[in-house]
Amino acid sequence: MKALEISLEGVTLQQINVFLSVAQCGGFAKAGEDLHMTQPAVSKSIAKLEKGLGITLFWRNTRNVTLTEAGRLLCEEWSRQIEEINDSYLRAHSLQKSENITLRVGLLNTARPERYFWDIEDCFRKLYPDIQLILASEYMTELEKKLAEKKYDIILIPDFEHFALENEGMKWKWVAQANAQAYMSKDHPLAKKESLTTEDLLQEEFVTMDHGLNGSHHLDLVERFSPWNVKPNVVLSYRNAYDVKYLFRNGSKSILLVDAYFDYPDTTGVIQIPITDQKNGIICGWNPNNRKPPLQKFLAVIDAVQKQKKGEAQ
Repeated sequence: MKALEISLEGVTLQQINVFLSVAQCGGFAKAGEDLHMTQPAVSKSIAKLEKGLGITLFWRNTRNVTLTEAGRLLCEEWSRQIEEINDSYLRAHSLQKSENITLRVGLLNTARPERYFWDIEDCFRKLYPDIQLILASEYMTELEKKLAEKKYDIILIPDFEHFALENEGMKWKWVAQANAQAYMSKDHPLAKKESLTTEDLLQEEFVTMDHGLNGSHHLDLVERFSPWNVKPNVVLSYRNAYDVKYLFRNGSKSILLVDAYFDYPDTTGVIQIPITDQKNGIICGWNPNNRKPPLQKFLAVIDAVQKQKKGEAQ
């Protein structure tokens, strides 16, 4: 037996609304008044709906119209569904409005925002006072996780995390750059130098801030040492910057390579030396599928602030 083929392709929400209004008002004329339609237009809409459905919805006589059993079933079901459609529309409209006036920004809780972010924030708030910036600070892994979950519109993290962003299909660009910094114990043989070059570091031991060896920080070191055909000697990996504070307690000979925006939790017994031939810093990452206007405005402000700083430096 061939299955019955049913299609609602020709049925519109407008026709359903007219049908529900006629059922509620008990007549075509009253429904026309409520809908600001003529009685013939209401009658024509119901006739087209019945033809499209292949169902008689009303019994008609000279005095009034009444629902058929099939019409009553559809009236009960569609009334509830139309309410749900209207409710979902209102919630979606409210969500879009909220998305157009807010921007969720994730900052690294082990970086110093006054060195790279406050100028951007001030400029953005001045240009777009109606857009609310929602700021929060967390560890790198949480920032990247929540960016993927769309809980942040944009995150600001160390540049070596571009490997992780690219693996997740995210886009990124620079926010701030400066000479890379080497953190080491004050007892380290290199600690007396005022500055370093990469060649000074090729044979040294390093620690990284990764979830195990061969993470983004490790890959960054490999990339920096590759022009010298040297593989970095990474002896230990820490989960985050606050765990690294235990590194230099006992005069460790290892070095931590970070950026100038890093907020080391305890500088007691630790020295920071610039690496003159290496640059690093802070990047921002975002989902390329995020088309929110506030995000595009924020990215443009980052470019403008960078351009201004480059002009001041020249």
